[in-house]
Amino acid sequence: MLNPLGFIFGHGRKIRKLRKRWDRLREKSLKKEQAVRAQILPKEDQIEQNIRILEERRMNRGERARLMKEVEIDLAEIKAILESNPEKRPPAQQIVQKEQQKVQDQAY
Repeated sequence: MLNPLGFIFGHGRKIRKLRKRWDRLREKSLKKEQAVRAQILPKEDQIEQNIRILEERRMNRGERARLMKEVEIDLAEIKAILESNPEKRPPAQQIVQKEQQKVQDQAY
């Protein structure tokens, strides 16, 4: 038998809240200019995969907590990027070069 309080107070509620935050940030990022979207959308795609794992896969408490914390941190980063002033942001070309450098470093 399912615990009715688990539905309200359990991890399912936290996952639903993460999905809702992700969805709202996704809508805001789609309204931004191309340079910002190019930076944010790949991160949001990875966050969606993590949320999907949380929703569908049965995990132990430690794994679930670790993954939920990663999602929360990533969502906070995206929110900070969206709220930052365009003047303070580096040009899109610098962002792309940094991302390419990270990918090359990870490949080796």
